[in-house]
Amino acid sequence: MTTVELYDDAIDALVHDPHVQADLAGRMDRVVDVAKANAPVDTGLYKSTIHRVEQPDEDGAVHVDAPVHYAIYVELGTRQTDRNGRRIHLPRHVLGNALDAAGGDH
Repeated sequence: MTTVELYDDAIDALVHDPHVQADLAGRMDRVVDVAKANAPVDTGLYKSTIHRVEQPDEDGAVHVDAPVHYAIYVELGTRQTDRNGRRIHLPRHVLGNALDAAGGDH
């Protein structure tokens, strides 16, 4: 029988290691590139705001954001329909698809 001991403190500290953070930042920069390449453009505001958040969360997570008030509608669409019942604003899943394309997990 093999016994495995996990040191949670060491695992938690690993994500804050500068090399790990640099790797995560590089991966998220690829997500930004893919998202910008696939973002719908009307005024260009949504696309221009897509960026990697500079500071990681307390738990070391690195995020990509598009901080315009209508980003949720670009991602998930709306329930608005035309008079024939067809959806007007379909979901684009720009950030989610970019994360998938860059090999991430969400």
